[in-house]
Amino acid sequence: MRRPGGRARAGLAGLALLLALVSTGTRAAAERILALAPHVVETLYAIGAGPEIVGAVSFSDFPEAARALPRVGNYRKVSVEGALRLRPSLAIVMDEGVVGVRKLREFGVRVELSHPKTVEGVLRDIVHLGSLTGHEDEAEQVAAGLRERLEALRLGVPERPPRVFYEVWHQPLITAGGGDFISDALTRIGAQNIFASLAGDNPRVSVEAVLRARPDIFIIPGESRDVGERARAWRELMEDPELKVVEAPHDLFHRPGPRLIEGMEQLQAELRRALASDDGAP
Repeated sequence: MRRPGGRARAGLAGLALLLALVSTGTRAAAERILALAPHVVETLYAIGAGPEIVGAVSFSDFPEAARALPRVGNYRKVSVEGALRLRPSLAIVMDEGVVGVRKLREFGVRVELSHPKTVEGVLRDIVHLGSLTGHEDEAEQVAAGLRERLEALRLGVPERPPRVFYEVWHQPLITAGGGDFISDALTRIGAQNIFASLAGDNPRVSVEAVLRARPDIFIIPGESRDVGERARAWRELMEDPELKVVEAPHDLFHRPGPRLIEGMEQLQAELRRALASDDGAP
């Protein structure tokens, strides 16, 4: 009598054997990459390693070519069997604790981490991914170009940085803590994150804590919410109909990859407009 789960285990074992046979090929062969975070997909395409990606996860939507990649999971879980069918040699992950990642390693897939915590870390990560994939020169060029744009951003920092509240999410209320690249990006564009002293990436905060801090500007990403509605809610809570609210380009600003700098450029321009105008509409 076959034990429950035996067929699934046999299937995984067969896939592992196939993977091992593929892995014995020439070392000079291109990697077969599982890009298990949207920013990893973007970075690999930016440095010329896009054709080496064989699988991705949900929300990997840039560049356009990425939309056609097979999906093997999301930010919570990777389908091990589905991933192994793609015969990967390398998995690049944002979190090694995601369900399924440990199994991939057990079946012989090399696992590398990509989780930058600062803007400088994003640039270093681009170079690191170039080294992993044999695209060192392209990665160095991309990083150098982004450094030049960061210098231009530095020149645009206001003398008196506005105190800002960044609403990562609204239910529950989550912000960018001091351990997150978003907080560092805010500092670099000339904004003072009122919760930069909080540990961690995305801590929960109370409405009362936000009201006590009295930020000058509220920054609200347009991700799965009505920014105008959120702006009205905060103006009512703050008892300030002229409260300045700006929208963050979430698809750029929430991913620690090469397009983060574009998001910083856009948000800095929005903050400048908000500071120059009494119109608080988003």
